[in-house]
Amino acid sequence: EEEVTALLVGKTWKIQSVTVAGVDKSSMFSGLTLQFTNAGVTASNGGVIWPSSNTWNFTSDQATTIRRNDGVDIQVEATATTLKLTLNWTKTTLGPGRANSVAGEHVFVFGL
Repeated sequence: EEEVTALLVGKTWKIQSVTVAGVDKSSMFSGLTLQFTNAGVTASNGGVIWPSSNTWNFTSDQATTIRRNDGVDIQVEATATTLKLTLNWTKTTLGPGRANSVAGEHVFVFGL
């Protein structure tokens, strides 16, 4: 947990690509950034899938899964320069005046 936390914290992670059920949806998350602290995460341009602020904690002994305080579980694969986050989003919100989201497995790849 300490190693993964050290990889996440103190950096501004910038979106590189997003796929939903294997389909490129990067344009829906243009400008998305994440900043982690030891217990929280702040998002910019995250739409409904990435609230502007949230807390998180590890849910696996291997530090491969985190759970946000809104109950969303996220698989984490981190290196010193890349971050891959995978989550299953169950809601579809498409329409005028609403933030867009598509249900399915979302794979977010971030860089520095």
